[in-house]
Order: sequence, then C-alpha cells, then structure tokens
Amino acid sequence: MIRLKVEWARPEGADGLYTVHAPGALMAGLWWADGTGPLPDWTAFAFVSVDPSGNGTFRLTGSRAVPREATHIFLRAAAPDMTTTEEALVPLPSRRPAPPMEGAVRLGLITDLHLSGKPWRVGKALTLAGTGDAVLCAGDMVNDGTPEQFELLRRLIEDRLSPDTPMLAVAGNHDFPVQPDTGACFYALQDQLLDRAERLGLAVERDGSGAWAAGLGDIDIVGLNAACPGRKLAFQRQGQLPWLDKHLTDTAASWHVVLCHAPLLAHNPQRRRSNDMPYFSRDSQLQNILEAHRNILFLSGHTHISMNCLPGCVDMDRERSILYVNGGSVRTTTLKPEEPLLPREWTDGNMLWLELAPGRAEITAVSLESGRRIARGYYRFDGAAVDDRHQTSTDAR
Repeated sequence: MIRLKVEWARPEGADGLYTVHAPGALMAGLWWADGTGPLPDWTAFAFVSVDPSGNGTFRLTGSRAVPREATHIFLRAAAPDMTTTEEALVPLPSRRPAPPMEGAVRLGLITDLHLSGKPWRVGKALTLAGTGDAVLCAGDMVNDGTPEQFELLRRLIEDRLSPDTPMLAVAGNHDFPVQPDTGACFYALQDQLLDRAERLGLAVERDGSGAWAAGLGDIDIVGLNAACPGRKLAFQRQGQLPWLDKHLTDTAASWHVVLCHAPLLAHNPQRRRSNDMPYFSRDSQLQNILEAHRNILFLSGHTHISMNCLPGCVDMDRERSILYVNGGSVRTTTLKPEEPLLPREWTDGNMLWLELAPGRAEITAVSLESGRRIARGYYRFDGAAVDDRHQTSTDAR
C-alpha cells in the first residue's frame, strides 16, 4: 500500500517535505485534489523518483499556495513497466479557508511574446488574457523590433482583444533592432495603447522621461521603460526613477502595479548570488525606491524561467506589502535548476492572472498549451505575517 507523509513548513502554504513510500514503484506524482480525485484543471506539483526500498522525497519551497478548492493530495505511483499504477487520496490538515477574492480587479499578464512569424501562440495568449479587466505586457512583444513584426502585433491585438479591453505595455530589449535606431515602432505602439486606455476611461499620466501611469479603479498601473535602442537594458532617459518615487508618494491606491521588463537583481529567479552584475543600470536605486513605499506589485519578464522552477518566481516582502513577480514567458520556458523527472508541460509557455483587492493578491499561472493552471505557479498574499513554525505533519495511508 502506498503512503504519503507531509511535514508542512507553513500552516497556510504548500511548502514542506513530501515523503512517498511506494514499494515496487519507479516514480510517483502528486496533484492537488478534492475528495473525488485530482483537480481537473491543475497540473501536477511534483514527480518523485522512488528508490529500490520504495521511498522517495520531495521538498517544495518558494511560498506557493494550496488552491482554495483543494481538500486532499492525490498520489499516483507507477510501476517500472509504467503499465500498472496505484493511487491514494491524502486529506489535507484542517486549515483556515481562504476567503474568495470578491470584487477583485483581474489583470492578465503576458511577457516575452517574441512575435516574429507564426502568431498562434501570441494570439492564444491575447485571447486568454483579454478576458480580464486589462492586459499587461512586460516587454519583448516582438523578436527583432521590425516594422513588419509590430504591424503583425497590431493586427493580432485588433483581432483578439475586445475593443473594451485596455492593454498596456513596456519595452523589452527585443522590441528594438540589433542596430541602434530611434525605437519609433515600439514607442508608436505604446502611445496607441495608452490612447486606447484613455478612451476606455483609464486615468492616464505620461511623463517626458518615457514612464507612464494608468489608473484602473483603485489600482495604479505604472510603466517603466528599462530597455532602449541597441537592445540595452538601461533607462534611456534618467528622469523615470525620480518620477516613479514622486508618483508613488503622491498617488493613493490599494495596489501600485509596476511593469518593468528586467527583474531586479535581488528578486531574479535566474540570479541568486550577490556578486552577479545586475541586468540594467540603477538596479539599487530602483530597489530603494520600491522599499520606501508599500502595496507594490513589481512585474518583470526577460528570464523565460518556468513558473515551475523550485526556487519560485514570486518573492514576497510581507513587511512592506511588496510582491516581486517574474512572469515566465509566452514562448517556451526554461526550468532551472533541472529536475530528474520533467514533464513537457512544465516548460510550456504561460500567462498569469493577477487578482487584486485591498491588502490581498492572488497570482495564478496558466499553461498556454493545455489551458490548465500551473500548481507551482499559484501564490496568495493576504498581508498576514508568515508563521514559519512547523505544523503537525500529514501522514495518510
């Protein structure tokens, strides 16, 4: 009989040590479940190798959350011939249920589209993200910064987005050609999108530095262009950061959503060592500005790191209510560090849903290939302090 024991790291989260005992099995998979079986629209959150003694362990980190509809963990162990499986449902410990996100603003985040020719993946991302209150793009909308690629993107936006759905974007390094130019194609599209948002009733503010802001209800959306002609990751015009500091000080909002293509060094899923060079200039200055304020959702792209990466793609500064989100990629993603058992679905392109209410945020990554929610790409923030004391373990047979 197969068994699963979980030593939870946090009472309300998914982090912990998962120990499988499955004699005679080669590997085991873990899914969030209800009392009838795995949640049908969620991916697996772990695949565990089982040793000859029938034991295997997996440690989940990164502050992921448990889906609010989950009451169990579904365990499936496969024999070496992969034709025989054994299954079990493991009840989750009693937890305080997460309240629904009633009245939340729902934003669709896409990043690193790298549109060049075949548009089906980008079209699918726009169609899905367009069912929310607004679409945000964190850069690298096209691959080579050419007029033809931007024209193709404009047609996709017209075809796939409702005329009533605003879309806002910032520059990525691939939105400019390799050879330096004025960046006219990107800036023309950015202005068109801001004009569209203004016509749809958003309060739009444009600064001469190239930064912009748009108010959607009590959500303040800010765009920083940290890429410039020549494909450099730098603030081309130096006034963006002083403007940002003043804007955050002067603007009341339940959340300030800051779009910037390059992740900050301290919150980059690709770079964890303190001696790494930052992606762009003024990294420390931007970090200090954010930390001087509260209620900030900092959204970045550029890395193409899979939302399934073990260290996680969302860092939470609960003391200041700041979330740093690296949004994966519409293009195929990369899993770093690699894991022994890697399903193809874990490196599919993705988009993110951001649901925001005062003091609360919910982040859900969705696979563009399957349309399923990514279990390792689900996070919840309710402003409460994290309790790192170990909870009584779950041990089910």
